[in-house]
Amino acid sequence: MDVFLKAGLVMKNCIITSICLVGISVAVARNEDPADTETDGGAQKAAVVHDFVSVGAASQWMTVNDNVMGGRSKGGFEVKKGKLIFAGSTNTDGGGFSSIRTRPGKLGLEGKQGVIIRFKGDGRTYKFDVRMGRNSVAHRADFKTVKNPGDWQTVKIAFDDLVPTWRGRRLPKLLNRLDKSKIQSLGFMIYDKKDGPFELKVDWIRSY
Repeated sequence: MDVFLKAGLVMKNCIITSICLVGISVAVARNEDPADTETDGGAQKAAVVHDFVSVGAASQWMTVNDNVMGGRSKGGFEVKKGKLIFAGSTNTDGGGFSSIRTRPGKLGLEGKQGVIIRFKGDGRTYKFDVRMGRNSVAHRADFKTVKNPGDWQTVKIAFDDLVPTWRGRRLPKLLNRLDKSKIQSLGFMIYDKKDGPFELKVDWIRSY
C-alpha cells in the first residue's frame, strides 16, 4: 500500500513540476521578441517609409518656409550620418513657420493605420503631415519633443487622428477625408507661434 502511495506522490510531483516548467517556458517565449514590447511601439515590426541611409535620401525632400507669404523665418534640412536634420529659426513677424516635405511619389500606405517616428527634439512642438498631391490639403497632427538633446523619442501617429488644414486653417474632416491609397507626400512643420532657433533630428519614419 505504501508503495502505491509513494508512486502516487511521485506522479503528482511530476505533474506539478511539468506544469511549472511549461509556465516558465511560455513566459520566456513571450519576452524573446523585443518588437512585442511597448517601449518602441512595435516599431521593429513596422515597414520603413524613410530611414535616411539610402543614396539620394536628401534629394527626396524639399523646403517650404513662410517667405512664400512674405515671412522672415529661416529653415531647411540636411541628411547627415543617416539622420534627417530639420533646423532653422522662426520669426512670428509675418508668418512664423518653416516646413519640409517629401517630393510627391507613391508611398504605398494603403492598408496602413499610421506611422511611427523616432526623433530627437529641442522642447518645441512640431507637426507631422501627409498630402495626397503637391497642392492638396495637408492632414496634420502635433507632437511634442523634450528639451534634453540626448533623449531619442518615438511617437505613434494614427492617420485617423490627422486634421485636414489649408494654409493653416482647419477644415471639416467629413468633407476632406484622407484616402491612404493616395498619400504622395509627408513632412514636418514648426508653427508654434514662438520666435527663435529650432532643431529636429529624425532617425526614421515607419508605417504600421
